[in-house]
Amino acid sequence: MLNSTATPLSNKEEEFQFLADFIPQLVWITDPSGFHTYFNQRWIDYTGYTLADSVGPDMWNNLLHPNDRDRARQVWGHSLATGDDYEIEYRFKAKEGDYRWFLGQALPRRDAAGNIVTWFGTCTDIHDQKLAADALEEREAEFTTLADNVAQLSWMARPDGHIYWYNKRWYDYTGTGLAQMSGWGWDKVHHPDYITSVTEFVRKGWAAGQPWELTFPLRSKSGEYRWFLTRAVPVRDEQDQLVRWLGTNTDVTEMRQLQEQLQNSYADLEAKVTFRNLELEHEVQRLRQQVGG
Repeated sequence: MLNSTATPLSNKEEEFQFLADFIPQLVWITDPSGFHTYFNQRWIDYTGYTLADSVGPDMWNNLLHPNDRDRARQVWGHSLATGDDYEIEYRFKAKEGDYRWFLGQALPRRDAAGNIVTWFGTCTDIHDQKLAADALEEREAEFTTLADNVAQLSWMARPDGHIYWYNKRWYDYTGTGLAQMSGWGWDKVHHPDYITSVTEFVRKGWAAGQPWELTFPLRSKSGEYRWFLTRAVPVRDEQDQLVRWLGTNTDVTEMRQLQEQLQNSYADLEAKVTFRNLELEHEVQRLRQQVGG
């Protein structure tokens, strides 16, 4: 089916040729052993290789990025050996010398006996999508690194309050995993004396769609309860629709203990002052009685 042949094409071959050259993918065909017998015009336009230069068992691999060649040979070899569908992402070299990411796919065509007679394959340019996905993955990795290293326990929830993500500090503190904590699973680490009031408050907070905060104790993996100040902020899109909640739990146990100590100290001081005032008042009365007597 090579274009370089001088044999006239049949109507069906002409239709196939037109279709293969029209679609945006690089199109190729091999025999059962993987020997390439056909490439479409887009292959020629992209690689700069003529059809005569392109046929063969391994020429295509020379156009791959050096870091992708061994993996491509392995995946393609597996398909040839097993008859499994072929799919891989790799970088192909353009005639200008730069590399672009492609999605390579191939399906076997079998005869009535089930034997493979031909492999039909395509290479779809996914370079822009690949770069965008890599950039997104990098941003997500940066976000995860930041979120896992802040001092607070952090989480994200859907608009209805269904929590779908926690940072590493949450899991380290509670000793739990996402399967246990997703949705409303966080109630498992709340103090039983406070869970009812917390749940009622939080449900009203979700429904109101406004920032809220509340302080309550959370159980650690060791069984200790520590107090946390929880803040939740709604995130909205350009249409002002609530898309998610961002929340943090800040450990305020020492702060509460310090406040209690200060309050106790103030109460003790106030009691001492009161007692001293009473002593002074008694002393004044005693002196008045002496003077009057």
